[in-house]
Amino acid sequence: MTVIIFAFIRLTLELLQLHKDLSNARAMLQTDPLTSLPNREFVLEHLSISLQEAEEQNTVPTVLHINIDRFKSINDNHGHIAGDALLVAISERLQAGIDKRCIAARLSGDEFVLIDSFSKTAIESVDSADKILALLVTPFSLNHGDVFVSASIGVANYRKGITKSAAELLSNAESAMYWAKDAGRNCVAVFDESMDQRAKSRLAIETALYRALERKELRLVHQPIIDIDLGDVTGFEALMRWDMEDGTVIAPSEFIPIAEETGIIMPIGAWALLEALIHLRGWIDEGICSRDATMSVNVSSRQLHDPKFIAIVNEALIRSHIPADQLWLEVTESVMITQPEQALETLRSISALGVRIAIDDFGTGYSSLSFLQRFPIHRLKIDKSFVNNIAKDQNSRTLVKTIIAMAESLDLEVVAEGVETVQQLHALADLNCSQAQGYLISHPVSPQEIPAALVELNQVGKWPRLREVK
Repeated sequence: MTVIIFAFIRLTLELLQLHKDLSNARAMLQTDPLTSLPNREFVLEHLSISLQEAEEQNTVPTVLHINIDRFKSINDNHGHIAGDALLVAISERLQAGIDKRCIAARLSGDEFVLIDSFSKTAIESVDSADKILALLVTPFSLNHGDVFVSASIGVANYRKGITKSAAELLSNAESAMYWAKDAGRNCVAVFDESMDQRAKSRLAIETALYRALERKELRLVHQPIIDIDLGDVTGFEALMRWDMEDGTVIAPSEFIPIAEETGIIMPIGAWALLEALIHLRGWIDEGICSRDATMSVNVSSRQLHDPKFIAIVNEALIRSHIPADQLWLEVTESVMITQPEQALETLRSISALGVRIAIDDFGTGYSSLSFLQRFPIHRLKIDKSFVNNIAKDQNSRTLVKTIIAMAESLDLEVVAEGVETVQQLHALADLNCSQAQGYLISHPVSPQEIPAALVELNQVGKWPRLREVK
């Protein structure tokens, strides 16, 4: 009898241990190994239960999809160890700062979620999202120094009779997150039905973009830049276009942000740089443009932070046989804000090659005089928004006059973008703006159309700058 009792006790203990081991294994399967936060499996299981209970408890379960803005550039520049340390620090700050009723989890990479199973109204979820943005304002102190981050947050609320599953609610929050990214990042977007189609469209573009270069669907067009007083073509700006095999035309505003976010901008940017310089070499050799004509190519922040970028620029110059000082690389003002030390180092190395740097869309970003003095900048391109009303609005004229005067004091070239009327051209000349581009001068045209476009400019007779303004 004693043997039977001991055997029963032993069996019970073994069953209890097995149950404990299974529970531990289950917990491990539902935990992110890096941050120790719950993972996607836990999120879906927890949400499923919350949706079932929502009807009885009169609650509005909510998901906040949190994507860390430009996290890939942090990984690219500082390495994955620093990236992992930042993710851990973010997870700790989220756990410490959110309401106790909420659960923070990590889905993958730089994507986190916040689950609020007990929210009573949709407004509460927006308040929670705003709190998270505020939590991320303070920089994170890592071994290599302080890192500033922001987040794009998508909010999705349970809708009675409409939301069918936890997976759907999670997907809706992700769709809203992409809207927040498209709106400029560091903001919150709340899901509505139109976002679902937008998310599907975005995924289709991203998938097709991976093969666009291989399928030769990408092409360059060029817009001439002229000397305002003389009408001479001083250079060209290369602009990328995408015509899919099925005839669909994807606007640059659609595919360039996706290319930057996914990293596809690296290969297509390298292709565009070499292609543009080869086009210029051909026009020079054929006598279509002057031997000192320049080519301007847009460069993203992601490209500047690529350790291989300087070698890519150098190789393009060598292969095209174009002197370095005939290449302009155009960057936006935001480049000087996003990890400025890395950008400064890269731009200095590029400048040392003899390549010149221009700030595109100047006046729409964050530049200050100190940045212009510190960075190796050689040209300012005045944004079209300032040129639009320059002929009839005194405030616009004053702003442009100030930009030109500042550029002159720093010995920088100035190009006005988006010139569409003779009146605008006259106003710019009166303010001593030396160069311009825009539809008045020429639309962006294919490489094959450049010869005809330049002939047309040469046959204008008196340059429009000298025409009487009617």
